[in-house]
Amino acid sequence: MRDKGPADPAENPFHRVTADWRAVVEDMHATASDYREAGWTAVTVHPGDVTVLTGEPRTAAEQTGESEPEPRRLGFDVVVPGDEFEAFQAAMADRSIEECTVFAATGSGVVYLVVALEAADRETVGIVPLYYDESDREALVDAAREYGLYTHVRPLQDDTVVTVEHEAFDPFFPEVDSA
Repeated sequence: MRDKGPADPAENPFHRVTADWRAVVEDMHATASDYREAGWTAVTVHPGDVTVLTGEPRTAAEQTGESEPEPRRLGFDVVVPGDEFEAFQAAMADRSIEECTVFAATGSGVVYLVVALEAADRETVGIVPLYYDESDREALVDAAREYGLYTHVRPLQDDTVVTVEHEAFDPFFPEVDSA
C-alpha cells in the first residue's frame, strides 16, 4: 500500500463533483447572461481543475524539500483552457476588482461556488466556478485568516497567472448541510 500524499489523485473530490458540476456551469452561464443583459461584458472560464492551496506541500519535490515555490500561492488554483485564459486575462488586466459576488451551494461533501469578479469602472465581470472538498474547509479558512484568500486563474503551462485577492472571504465558506 502506498502512502497518500497531498498530490494523491484519490484525494481529489472530482468523482463526487461531476454530476453537480454541470449545474454549477449552467449557473455560471445564467449569471453571465444576467450581467450581459445589464450591459456588462461578462467573461466566463471552464476550469479543467480546481485545487485548494493551503500552504501545505503539494508535489513530491515540495514534500522532500527539493523545491520551494516562491511566492507560495494560497487559495484556489484554477486551471483553464489557454484561449479562455487569454480572454479572461485581457478582460481583467489592469482592472481593480471592486466587488466580488459569491453564489454558493453544498452537496456530496463538496462546496460549489460561482464567483463574479466585478470591475465596475469598466463594466466588466469575470465569472469563475470553483469547488472544494468540505474536508479542506478548516485549512482553507485558517490560511485565509492568516494570509488572505486568493483565486489564481491560469493556463495549464503555469507561466502566467491572474491572481485576485478576496477582501471578504466569508461568502466562500457557506454553512454546510449535514444531510
